[in-house]
Amino acid sequence: MTFNLPNSRAGRAALLTGLALALLACSPAGEPASNRGMARTMQSGMPMMRDMPQGMMAGEGMMGPGMMQDMRPIHGLLASHDKIQRRVEDIPNGVRTITTSKDPEVAEMIRTHVRQMKARYSRGQPIRNMDPVFRELFRNRHKASLDYEDIPGGIRVTHTSDDPQVVLLIRQHARRFVSEAAKEGMSRAMRPTPLPEGYRAPAR
Repeated sequence: MTFNLPNSRAGRAALLTGLALALLACSPAGEPASNRGMARTMQSGMPMMRDMPQGMMAGEGMMGPGMMQDMRPIHGLLASHDKIQRRVEDIPNGVRTITTSKDPEVAEMIRTHVRQMKARYSRGQPIRNMDPVFRELFRNRHKASLDYEDIPGGIRVTHTSDDPQVVLLIRQHARRFVSEAAKEGMSRAMRPTPLPEGYRAPAR
């Protein structure tokens, strides 16, 4: 398989990041030394990883606490995206999404992934920090509420905020990343998500 790298540094970094881990986790500084060592080993041992900007690997940390555990269902879902059904409904102040699969293993991966991502969201432990929408969602997580309910074949998620600007982020994430990833799989995970039209970063 041959990959043609984009000319721009930003485009090349986004593609290489996707190829390396599919979903980049950038956790706060101070991750365990073993994780930093793993990141350095990966960078030195994989040609594609050596081309990444240093900030994506060390310091802010690509291999943050619990990342490998969280990556398993993410990789599984991207690989099985054609088995996923998804519906997004706009509700006051946000969205309600239903994500299911007729495959019991995929359905369980969906539930596991939502639980893991809510835990990261609650802890302020970012994932995909190279992606503008993810970065802004985590910065404004204290202004949002995320709840879920298991349903047959998957999970129902309600993600809301009283801040109209955060609502724009929530809806952009639901439709322009998660639904597209469920449709396209790994190729979508390689691309960042644009900020929604009209978005202005709210006051912290």
